[in-house]
Amino acid sequence: MNRYIIGINTGGTYTDGVMLDYISRKVVSVAKSLTTREDLKVGVIKVLKKLKIEPDYNIKLVGISSTLATNTVAEGKAKKAGLLLIGYDKDLIGRYGLLNQIPASTIGYFKGGHTAQGMELSALDKQGVKEWVLENQHDVEAVAVSGYFSPLNPEHEEAAFKIIRENSSLPVVMAHQLSTKLDSIKRAATASINASLVVVMSDFIEAVNRSMKELGIKAPLMIVRGDGTLMPANDAVKRPVETVLSGPAASAIGGRFLSGNGNALVIDMGGTTTDMALINDYRVVVSDDGAKVGNYNTAVEAAKVRTISLGCDSRIYHNEKSELMLGPHRVRPLSQIAMYHENVVKDFNRLKKASVISKDPADIEYWYLHGSVDENEYRLLNDKQKKIIDLIRKPHRLSGLFKKVGVYHASHLQMDEFIDQGKIECSAITPSDLLHAERNLELWNREVAVVALEHYSGIYGKSPRNFTEEVFNKIINILVEEMIIYLACQNMLPSDMPASIDGEWGKWMLQQILDSDNNFLSIIADSRFPIVGTGAPARHFLKKAAKTIKAKFILPEFYDVANAVGAVSGSISEIREVIVFVRDNKEQYSYIAKHGNSTKIFREYNTCCDYAEETAYRLAKEAAIRSGAADCFVEVSRRTEASLLRFIARAIGNPRLSDLNYNTMVGLPEQDNLKPLINEQK
Repeated sequence: MNRYIIGINTGGTYTDGVMLDYISRKVVSVAKSLTTREDLKVGVIKVLKKLKIEPDYNIKLVGISSTLATNTVAEGKAKKAGLLLIGYDKDLIGRYGLLNQIPASTIGYFKGGHTAQGMELSALDKQGVKEWVLENQHDVEAVAVSGYFSPLNPEHEEAAFKIIRENSSLPVVMAHQLSTKLDSIKRAATASINASLVVVMSDFIEAVNRSMKELGIKAPLMIVRGDGTLMPANDAVKRPVETVLSGPAASAIGGRFLSGNGNALVIDMGGTTTDMALINDYRVVVSDDGAKVGNYNTAVEAAKVRTISLGCDSRIYHNEKSELMLGPHRVRPLSQIAMYHENVVKDFNRLKKASVISKDPADIEYWYLHGSVDENEYRLLNDKQKKIIDLIRKPHRLSGLFKKVGVYHASHLQMDEFIDQGKIECSAITPSDLLHAERNLELWNREVAVVALEHYSGIYGKSPRNFTEEVFNKIINILVEEMIIYLACQNMLPSDMPASIDGEWGKWMLQQILDSDNNFLSIIADSRFPIVGTGAPARHFLKKAAKTIKAKFILPEFYDVANAVGAVSGSISEIREVIVFVRDNKEQYSYIAKHGNSTKIFREYNTCCDYAEETAYRLAKEAAIRSGAADCFVEVSRRTEASLLRFIARAIGNPRLSDLNYNTMVGLPEQDNLKPLINEQK
């Protein structure tokens, strides 16, 4: 019987699904569905059903990469999390403006915490913790606890955890279990974000599991981490913050798998964004800086990704200087909404036949209610906002809204919050529409795309062909500039990379690379890494962009669903650390080996280090096996941080595929002796 594995990715525009034959590594089925931004699991379930899984198919593994964590925080949909800071200096945090780096709805400060040697600063205020929980438990939906220097001694976090559990039913997260980094603010932010996502991720996983059961799929469910590796779904519920940047990482893994190239710049161009990630020696290059979630810096290890707010569904518009602009906002292509709304088609037919040509871009922009507005929300709206909600229950031209509400600009409608939350969708002219008009894309209503292009280009006195060329050249130029920045700045943290190539000489050199007009000197950019294109728009723009920097361009088969392939072709990886530090007992030094809540004291430094290395190795391997890895390869590295020495062990293995009898007996998938999908040991 053939064995199959399923990968699913929820992107900003589409949710993609693939089914692969495990033995041949071939994609045997592909499914796409529009991403349901208001509830991502709906799109996932649709794709699972579209894959047409027959009853006799032997599904061995399901993997999902998702924007759930990132979108939930960015769109303000995370659950309210309370944060207990133990041993933190409240005045210091306020003085340096650090509070805005910690996303918590309620924060409590308590005596306690530890020193850089793991010694108690002061006793934990247990009564204060109890009173805070009793007072705030009905105002928050989860709680995070972060103690000062808790990676070196988590006793106070664990004591607070116990008090919270005894006095409430709230989910509780301890910071030291998510990160051993000493940056107390990043650690607190990571714990707070994680707490706010636990319920959201739990609901998502539960819904997917129900759907799998309905379809008769009895296989392990894995979720992609932000570094491209896989983690069991149960672990993702406990540590959802680790799935941040899951989508871009999966695209990189999928690009590597489909192209067979272990060293490449993988560029995933979608409808909403374009993501760049580097594959070096068959692994996704990871940032030491920690992933950024919304406006918050975390201590989560994730792929070194550069994200551009540019995709095929980016809004095309002109600014007040009549300069052509693209993005950063995503809108629905006009050709797409015309497929589902007859009134839009009728509007464009009238526009095409009109004797007087309108010069208003608002004539080809539509707003419509995409999500639900509950009674409480509706009650709080002013009369103008209520009128807008009632008008846009089906797509309504923006120019018509202006007239009916009595305003002259979209900002006067005061609906930005609803747009940001995805409850109101905007539709305007996009690169997707231009591709339809040029017959390079045949998904939606081409006639509407042609009329929209003629109308918009006419406003600015250009022919449709010239305007299309201008837009496409701008997209390619943006991609080239971003590729140069990303490749040239690999020795920098993503947060330190420049937003653009600036300075007089920098701009001149970029212009010469893009379009040389100098008779005496030429500037050539020559990439040492090939470029692997993924995502549906990749074939339209990336080949020319790659040629500009002399890069070999690879467009693998099934490039448009590479992210879904990456959701199931990654390996399982677990990292465990043991920290070694010195404790001065005045009479003599002792050497401490610390991991989790375990502490071991040694008189000899070398003995302590040997123990730390062996323990890190063992813990990582055991964790990987528990997570479902087979044939683990373990590597241990040392890293000095101030007075600490970290022994960091990474265990890597390919996922064991499910065996139903074995699962039934022990609740774990059986090791499969077939050759691995990817050789991570290179």
